[in-house]
Amino acid sequence: MYSLAHRTARPAVARLGRFAVPIRSAVPGLARALTRALVATLWLAAAAGADPWSRGLAYPAGPVRPEIDAIAACLAAGREMAMAPRPACVPRGSGAALAEKAGMPLGERDWSVACAARDDPRRLPRDAVARLAGDPAVARAGIRIVGALFCDGLALADLDLPAPLLLDRGVFAGPVELRNLHLKGDLGLDNAVLLDTLRLDTVRIAGSVRLDRSFVRRLRVVDTRVDGSWHQSTAIVFLDAHLVRLAVAGDLEFDRAAVSRLWVRAARVGGTLALDESEARCAVRIEASTLGALTARDAGFGKVVTIGVGPLATRYPWWRHAIEGRPATHVQTMFRSAAIAAIAEAERRRIAVPELPAEENALLRGCREETETQLDGTARTVGIDGVVAPRRLKLVVAETTIASGLCLGPIAWGTPRDGEVPDPYHPATVVALDGTTIGGTLAVDLWGDDRSVQTVRLADPAFGRVAALHVFAATGVTASAVALDFSDLDRPWVGRLDGLRFDRLVKSRQHCSGEAAAGAAAAPAAPHVVEVLRWLDRNQAPSTQPFAPFAAAFAAAGASAEADELRIRRRSIEVCGRLARWLPPVARFCPDGARIAAAAESPPESPTGTPPEMPAGGHVRAGFGSVVSGAGDLIGTGVAAAMWAFADHGLRPGKLAWWAAGALAAVWIVLRFGLGVVGFLPDGRTAGGRLWPIGPLFLIDRLIPVYRVRGEHYAVAGFFRRADATETEGSADALETTLRGRKIVVRPVGDAARHRIETVLTILRVTGVVLAAALLAALFFGGR
Repeated sequence: MYSLAHRTARPAVARLGRFAVPIRSAVPGLARALTRALVATLWLAAAAGADPWSRGLAYPAGPVRPEIDAIAACLAAGREMAMAPRPACVPRGSGAALAEKAGMPLGERDWSVACAARDDPRRLPRDAVARLAGDPAVARAGIRIVGALFCDGLALADLDLPAPLLLDRGVFAGPVELRNLHLKGDLGLDNAVLLDTLRLDTVRIAGSVRLDRSFVRRLRVVDTRVDGSWHQSTAIVFLDAHLVRLAVAGDLEFDRAAVSRLWVRAARVGGTLALDESEARCAVRIEASTLGALTARDAGFGKVVTIGVGPLATRYPWWRHAIEGRPATHVQTMFRSAAIAAIAEAERRRIAVPELPAEENALLRGCREETETQLDGTARTVGIDGVVAPRRLKLVVAETTIASGLCLGPIAWGTPRDGEVPDPYHPATVVALDGTTIGGTLAVDLWGDDRSVQTVRLADPAFGRVAALHVFAATGVTASAVALDFSDLDRPWVGRLDGLRFDRLVKSRQHCSGEAAAGAAAAPAAPHVVEVLRWLDRNQAPSTQPFAPFAAAFAAAGASAEADELRIRRRSIEVCGRLARWLPPVARFCPDGARIAAAAESPPESPTGTPPEMPAGGHVRAGFGSVVSGAGDLIGTGVAAAMWAFADHGLRPGKLAWWAAGALAAVWIVLRFGLGVVGFLPDGRTAGGRLWPIGPLFLIDRLIPVYRVRGEHYAVAGFFRRADATETEGSADALETTLRGRKIVVRPVGDAARHRIETVLTILRVTGVVLAAALLAALFFGGR
């Protein structure tokens, strides 16, 4: 075949020799490149048995392996090389359709069989791209190879390519190693299948990285800079994706992707880190990074498959929406292809093997670093590289700065089969924000509007247990504004909230729209204080700090009454906690009583998590300092409880007026109906004259501790009670007098009765002193 090609091509080359001479003498480099391209073109055409000027360039049918020189000639001519169904030099942009029609890269059932066939025309050696990059003409034009099969993987190191590197729809059976590479165009692996690790180490890409609709077994990116964007949408990273010290000027897109574990550490993303509709099998962790924005709409986890019952059942997380549902996505298409389906089934069978120790069976299988022995006897890492076996599914954003906004939700919680209530041993799902600073809006929608995913209702006895399996944690979070969807109040979830700081609060059902991500909410509305109180009641952290930013946001919006309501609830919970330490039964009558009662009844733990040991005999001897400290705490708790009762912790001093009115009414009832007193006679007044009534003025004057309205209210000669008919006749001390303009018959009270009256009035005076002290405390310290 080689001699036939040369015999066919030699006359054509001879006919064109006269054109090559002047070109070669004028521009030697260009002449060599053109001559090489022309010779390769004629060679390919002659080998195909066709007229090279009238038909497209194609390799002949049959087991022919293309030569690197022929590919170089095609690329140097500004075209791209399509390797499937057979090698062909085609115009740029047309090779993908040919490869897709030929079933690349999902049409093969077993790529090991294809690699075993040494004469597969799609196959290229591991160093093919490096050899092509060594040709200056190819390097300037760019490397565009579509539908190639790299059975040994790909290795590029210490290269400077001035043009794009596009290997779309390729299959890489071995690892792809890119080290110390400087690429002045795009890196394209769209629709590619990488059956081993893709590693980028110290790579500089002036364009973008395109991994859309690709399958990667494991992704490792370290110390890499991308001046464009990173596109990996509708893709699969079968095991773990580690992005460490990755700098992307544009967006980092993992939307509609399926991963086992995504770890982004010390990354800088100028645009948006998009995780929308992405699904992780084990964990997502973003830490110590700087992002322009972060969106995670309908992001989260799949299902937890349970084999057996009880604590010894086998449980492992697996994808849900990535492998099932309508309409079918490209990720589902990849999982259903023969080669990838075999990989997934092998991994499922490996992690579902029940032979594990009891202490390891509670851990999530398939989410830790493990090794397996292959057929050839060698060992390789499977599972999640470098990850300790977890007990929970976690989506964590920690120690990260987000310039614009963070949109979180609706969350895809890890659940059992559809419609099934999780058993008591089901692993929890944790969505956590830890030490995160957000320059714009934090929009949170935990459940969304789809009620079909809720397996228990608020009145269900299992609601509390199921709620504990859905945890939203926010610790040390700072944001400009917070947008919450308060329709989640009847959904099963609990909070771990502490250290929150924000300036504005809105009620949003935008489900993390683009406007919210940019920090601007459309038509913001303030929530009702009852909704906020119910939302904060889900907080299981031993902290009342979250009440402070919510109250400050209401106060900034001019809703001072709502702000006071939140401050009162916060201080009430704090006082209840102190009371519960002295009187545990009181906790059940206080706000958030269930959690306070549990904290009061549980013994203190040592730093190791075990209860402290008791000395011999079971008694602890307290020192003098402990006694003084305890007494001071008891007194302080009593004062705080009194301030709660009198003036709502000093935030509502007007409440003292009701206490004063109640005290006056109580004393008047005791004096009038208990002791029968109707009036008194001041000193210096003659008996039988006008009596002074025991009325509001008298009682108010005796209540005020400092100022005296009238001296007669304190200089009392005697108290009188109404005389009945039997006492009127024949009684020497019965007197007829005038009280409020009416003639009545009265009798002076005895010494014992007068003593009781003075005691009641003394109690009224003490009450006045207490209320006055509470008023001063409320006025001077209530807002602190």
